[in-house]
Amino acid sequence: MSSDLIGLLIPALAFIVIVLLMFGLPALAAVVIKYFKLRERELMLEMEARQNSQRQEAEIEQRMQRLEDAVSSLEYDVRVRLGTSRADLLEAPAAPETEPAAPREPSQIKAR
Repeated sequence: MSSDLIGLLIPALAFIVIVLLMFGLPALAAVVIKYFKLRERELMLEMEARQNSQRQEAEIEQRMQRLEDAVSSLEYDVRVRLGTSRADLLEAPAAPETEPAAPREPSQIKAR
């Protein structure tokens, strides 16, 4: 009896495995294909984002360069009008030659 049961069980299990493989493999293939398409789209979006950020960074650098050029030309115009040189602008102002004030006595200081 056990040999008859095993004889029936093996073909039944084989049928179940074949049916699962027949429907499971195409479904698994579809899932794998969808995953790789999604991954490809993610990579494309990431590449576009990097290109956009690099383009924006280059535009900002160009703007900064134009601003620096404008400021340096304005600085030159101001120096020409004032008749000063760059060295004059870098020198410290002359210190006043007055004597320092004498320290006050504590009785002369007003309390707040």
